[in-house]
Amino acid sequence: MSTALSILYLSFNEEDVFGQSLESIKSIADEIVVVDSGSSDSTVQIAERAGADVYHRPLKNWGEQRNWGLNKCNHSWTLVVDCDEVFTDELIESLKEWKQSEHNEQHPYSFKRVHFFKGKRMNFSGLQNDYVVRLLPKEVKYEELNVHEKVRSSSKRLKGNMLHYTYKNAVHWEQKFRTYAKRQALDYEEKVGRIGPYYLNVKPSWRFFRHYIIKGGIFDGSRGFEYALWMYRAVKWRYIEVNKLRIK
Repeated sequence: MSTALSILYLSFNEEDVFGQSLESIKSIADEIVVVDSGSSDSTVQIAERAGADVYHRPLKNWGEQRNWGLNKCNHSWTLVVDCDEVFTDELIESLKEWKQSEHNEQHPYSFKRVHFFKGKRMNFSGLQNDYVVRLLPKEVKYEELNVHEKVRSSSKRLKGNMLHYTYKNAVHWEQKFRTYAKRQALDYEEKVGRIGPYYLNVKPSWRFFRHYIIKGGIFDGSRGFEYALWMYRAVKWRYIEVNKLRIK
Protein backbone atom coordinates (compact mmCIF):
# COMPACT_ATOMS: atom_id res chain seq x y z
CA MET A 1 0.00 0.00 0.00
CA SER A 2 1.20 3.53 -0.79
CA THR A 3 0.28 6.86 0.79
CA ALA A 4 -1.50 9.61 -1.15
CA LEU A 5 -0.25 13.12 -0.45
CA SER A 6 -1.93 16.53 -0.50
CA ILE A 7 0.20 19.67 -0.95
CA LEU A 8 -1.00 22.85 0.79
CA TYR A 9 0.03 26.42 -0.04
CA LEU A 10 -1.09 29.76 1.38
CA SER A 11 -0.59 32.53 -1.14
CA PHE A 12 -0.61 36.30 -1.54
CA ASN A 13 1.22 37.91 -4.48
CA GLU A 14 3.77 35.10 -4.78
CA GLU A 15 4.43 34.99 -8.52
CA ASP A 16 8.24 35.30 -8.24
CA VAL A 17 9.14 31.78 -7.04
CA PHE A 18 5.75 30.05 -6.94
CA GLY A 19 6.02 28.40 -10.36
CA GLN A 20 9.43 26.96 -9.49
CA SER A 21 8.06 25.66 -6.20
CA LEU A 22 5.10 23.96 -7.88
CA GLU A 23 7.38 22.41 -10.48
CA SER A 24 9.61 20.97 -7.76
CA ILE A 25 6.77 19.10 -5.99
CA LYS A 26 4.63 17.99 -8.93
CA SER A 27 6.03 14.44 -9.02
CA ILE A 28 4.87 13.71 -5.44
CA ALA A 29 1.56 15.61 -5.43
CA ASP A 30 -1.70 13.67 -5.53
CA GLU A 31 -3.56 16.91 -4.84
CA ILE A 32 -2.52 20.57 -4.67
CA VAL A 33 -4.60 22.97 -2.56
CA VAL A 34 -3.92 26.73 -2.65
CA VAL A 35 -5.64 29.16 -0.27
CA ASP A 36 -5.19 32.66 -1.68
CA SER A 37 -5.90 35.78 0.36
CA GLY A 38 -6.39 38.30 -2.44
CA SER A 39 -3.42 38.20 -4.83
CA SER A 40 -3.35 40.93 -7.47
CA ASP A 41 -0.49 39.44 -9.52
CA SER A 42 -0.42 36.17 -11.49
CA THR A 43 -0.27 33.88 -8.42
CA VAL A 44 -3.73 32.39 -8.93
CA GLN A 45 -3.14 31.79 -12.63
CA ILE A 46 0.15 30.02 -11.87
CA ALA A 47 -1.64 27.76 -9.38
CA GLU A 48 -4.46 26.97 -11.79
CA ARG A 49 -2.03 26.08 -14.58
CA ALA A 50 -0.42 23.58 -12.19
CA GLY A 51 -3.81 21.93 -11.64
CA ALA A 52 -4.32 23.23 -8.10
CA ASP A 53 -7.66 23.59 -6.36
CA VAL A 54 -7.68 27.30 -5.52
CA TYR A 55 -9.75 28.74 -2.67
CA HIS A 56 -10.17 32.46 -2.06
CA ARG A 57 -10.32 33.47 1.60
CA PRO A 58 -9.30 36.61 3.53
CA LEU A 59 -6.43 36.10 5.96
CA LYS A 60 -7.33 36.26 9.64
CA ASN A 61 -4.03 34.83 10.87
CA TRP A 62 -1.58 32.38 9.35
CA GLY A 63 -2.19 29.57 11.84
CA GLU A 64 -5.95 29.70 11.39
CA GLN A 65 -5.58 29.94 7.60
CA ARG A 66 -3.28 26.91 7.47
CA ASN A 67 -5.71 24.87 9.57
CA TRP A 68 -8.58 25.90 7.30
CA GLY A 69 -6.54 24.79 4.32
CA LEU A 70 -5.63 21.49 5.98
CA ASN A 71 -9.34 20.77 6.35
CA LYS A 72 -9.77 21.26 2.58
CA CYS A 73 -7.15 18.61 1.81
CA ASN A 74 -8.66 15.23 0.95
CA HIS A 75 -5.81 12.88 1.80
CA SER A 76 -4.71 11.63 5.20
CA TRP A 77 -1.27 13.25 4.89
CA THR A 78 -0.48 16.83 3.83
CA LEU A 79 2.81 18.46 2.90
CA VAL A 80 2.71 22.16 3.82
CA VAL A 81 4.82 24.37 1.55
CA ASP A 82 5.38 28.13 1.31
CA CYS A 83 5.26 29.67 -2.15
CA ASP A 84 8.91 30.78 -1.94
CA GLU A 85 10.24 27.31 -1.10
CA VAL A 86 11.74 24.88 -3.62
CA PHE A 87 12.43 21.19 -2.96
CA THR A 88 15.76 19.62 -3.88
CA ASP A 89 15.95 16.35 -5.79
CA GLU A 90 17.24 14.57 -2.68
CA LEU A 91 14.23 15.65 -0.62
CA ILE A 92 11.84 14.68 -3.41
CA GLU A 93 13.43 11.22 -3.55
CA SER A 94 13.02 10.89 0.23
CA LEU A 95 9.35 11.79 -0.09
CA LYS A 96 8.84 9.36 -2.98
CA GLU A 97 10.37 6.59 -0.89
CA TRP A 98 8.17 7.61 2.07
CA LYS A 99 5.06 7.48 -0.14
CA GLN A 100 5.73 3.90 -1.19
CA SER A 101 4.58 2.63 2.21
CA GLU A 102 1.29 3.00 4.06
CA HIS A 103 1.55 5.36 7.03
CA ASN A 104 -0.83 5.14 9.99
CA GLU A 105 1.43 6.81 12.54
CA GLN A 106 0.40 10.12 14.12
CA HIS A 107 3.77 11.87 14.34
CA PRO A 108 4.72 14.41 11.65
CA TYR A 109 7.97 14.62 9.68
CA SER A 110 10.48 17.43 9.30
CA PHE A 111 13.36 18.32 7.02
CA LYS A 112 16.03 20.97 6.69
CA ARG A 113 15.30 24.40 5.22
CA VAL A 114 18.24 26.20 3.59
CA HIS A 115 17.92 29.99 3.40
CA PHE A 116 19.01 32.28 0.58
CA PHE A 117 19.42 36.02 1.18
CA LYS A 118 20.17 38.49 -1.62
CA GLY A 119 20.71 35.57 -4.01
CA LYS A 120 23.24 33.63 -1.95
CA ARG A 121 23.02 30.80 0.55
CA MET A 122 23.28 31.75 4.22
CA ASN A 123 25.59 29.32 5.99
CA PHE A 124 25.44 30.92 9.45
CA SER A 125 23.43 33.80 11.02
CA GLY A 126 21.26 31.38 13.02
CA LEU A 127 19.85 29.86 9.84
CA GLN A 128 22.20 26.90 9.56
CA ASN A 129 20.11 24.34 11.47
CA ASP A 130 16.55 25.23 10.53
CA TYR A 131 14.42 22.07 10.54
CA VAL A 132 10.74 22.63 9.80
CA VAL A 133 7.80 20.32 10.55
CA ARG A 134 5.79 20.17 7.35
CA LEU A 135 4.63 16.61 6.56
CA LEU A 136 1.52 16.22 8.68
CA PRO A 137 -1.04 13.51 9.40
CA LYS A 138 -4.67 14.61 9.34
CA GLU A 139 -4.98 14.99 13.11
CA VAL A 140 -2.07 17.43 13.50
CA LYS A 141 -2.86 21.15 13.33
CA TYR A 142 -1.05 24.48 13.73
CA GLU A 143 -1.10 26.90 16.63
CA GLU A 144 -3.38 29.72 15.53
CA LEU A 145 -0.85 32.54 15.86
CA ASN A 146 -0.77 35.68 13.74
CA VAL A 147 2.88 35.12 12.75
CA HIS A 148 5.34 32.21 12.90
CA GLU A 149 2.67 29.58 13.49
CA LYS A 150 4.14 26.21 14.42
CA VAL A 151 3.24 22.58 14.92
CA ARG A 152 3.96 21.68 18.55
CA SER A 153 4.92 18.06 18.09
CA SER A 154 7.97 15.85 17.97
CA SER A 155 8.87 14.73 14.46
CA LYS A 156 11.01 12.34 12.47
CA ARG A 157 13.46 13.75 9.93
CA LEU A 158 13.63 13.12 6.20
CA LYS A 159 16.82 13.44 4.15
CA GLY A 160 17.18 16.38 1.79
CA ASN A 161 16.84 20.14 1.83
CA MET A 162 14.16 22.63 1.01
CA LEU A 163 15.48 25.91 -0.43
CA HIS A 164 13.94 29.14 0.89
CA TYR A 165 14.06 32.23 -1.37
CA THR A 166 12.39 34.76 0.90
CA TYR A 167 14.21 37.99 -0.09
CA LYS A 168 13.12 39.99 -3.15
CA ASN A 169 14.45 43.48 -2.38
CA ALA A 170 14.74 45.95 0.50
CA VAL A 171 11.33 47.51 -0.13
CA HIS A 172 9.68 44.09 -0.10
CA TRP A 173 11.42 43.07 3.13
CA GLU A 174 10.50 46.29 4.92
CA GLN A 175 6.86 45.81 3.93
CA LYS A 176 7.05 42.18 5.03
CA PHE A 177 8.55 42.87 8.45
CA ARG A 178 6.28 45.84 9.15
CA THR A 179 3.29 43.61 8.35
CA TYR A 180 4.73 40.90 10.60
CA ALA A 181 5.23 43.48 13.37
CA LYS A 182 1.57 44.53 13.26
CA ARG A 183 0.40 40.93 13.37
CA GLN A 184 2.90 39.84 16.02
CA ALA A 185 1.81 42.72 18.22
CA LEU A 186 -1.59 41.03 18.52
CA ASP A 187 0.12 37.90 19.89
CA TYR A 188 2.49 39.81 22.19
CA GLU A 189 0.26 42.57 23.57
CA GLU A 190 -0.87 40.58 26.60
CA LYS A 191 2.50 38.86 27.14
CA VAL A 192 4.84 41.81 27.67
CA GLY A 193 5.15 44.60 30.18
CA ARG A 194 5.48 48.35 29.70
CA ILE A 195 7.16 49.20 26.41
CA GLY A 196 10.25 51.16 27.39
CA PRO A 197 14.00 51.12 26.65
CA TYR A 198 14.29 47.40 27.41
CA TYR A 199 11.89 46.44 24.60
CA LEU A 200 12.80 49.24 22.19
CA ASN A 201 16.59 49.15 22.55
CA VAL A 202 17.94 46.22 24.56
CA LYS A 203 15.92 43.40 22.96
CA PRO A 204 16.51 44.56 19.36
CA SER A 205 20.23 45.02 20.06
CA TRP A 206 20.42 41.55 21.62
CA ARG A 207 18.74 40.08 18.54
CA PHE A 208 21.36 41.73 16.31
CA PHE A 209 24.20 40.47 18.53
CA ARG A 210 22.70 36.98 18.62
CA HIS A 211 22.48 36.63 14.84
CA TYR A 212 25.71 38.41 13.95
CA ILE A 213 28.06 37.22 16.70
CA ILE A 214 26.65 34.24 18.60
CA LYS A 215 25.12 32.54 15.54
CA GLY A 216 28.07 33.36 13.31
CA GLY A 217 26.53 35.93 10.97
CA ILE A 218 29.93 37.59 10.77
CA PHE A 219 31.05 34.59 8.66
CA ASP A 220 28.29 35.34 6.13
CA GLY A 221 30.09 38.60 5.39
CA SER A 222 28.16 41.74 4.53
CA ARG A 223 24.99 39.71 4.04
CA GLY A 224 25.30 38.43 7.61
CA PHE A 225 25.55 42.00 8.92
CA GLU A 226 22.56 43.14 6.83
CA TYR A 227 20.47 40.15 7.87
CA ALA A 228 21.19 40.81 11.56
CA LEU A 229 20.24 44.45 11.04
CA TRP A 230 16.88 43.40 9.58
CA MET A 231 16.32 41.21 12.65
CA TYR A 232 17.07 44.23 14.86
CA ARG A 233 14.45 46.24 12.99
CA ALA A 234 11.90 43.42 13.11
CA VAL A 235 12.06 43.21 16.91
CA LYS A 236 11.98 46.98 17.38
CA TRP A 237 9.01 47.42 15.02
CA ARG A 238 7.14 44.63 16.84
CA TYR A 239 7.22 46.46 20.17
CA ILE A 240 6.44 49.81 18.57
CA GLU A 241 3.27 48.17 17.24
CA VAL A 242 2.47 46.71 20.67
CA ASN A 243 2.71 50.24 22.07
CA LYS A 244 0.36 51.54 19.37
CA LEU A 245 -2.24 48.95 20.35
CA ARG A 246 -2.11 50.18 23.96
CA ILE A 247 -2.41 53.84 23.03
CA LYS A 248 -5.60 53.30 21.01
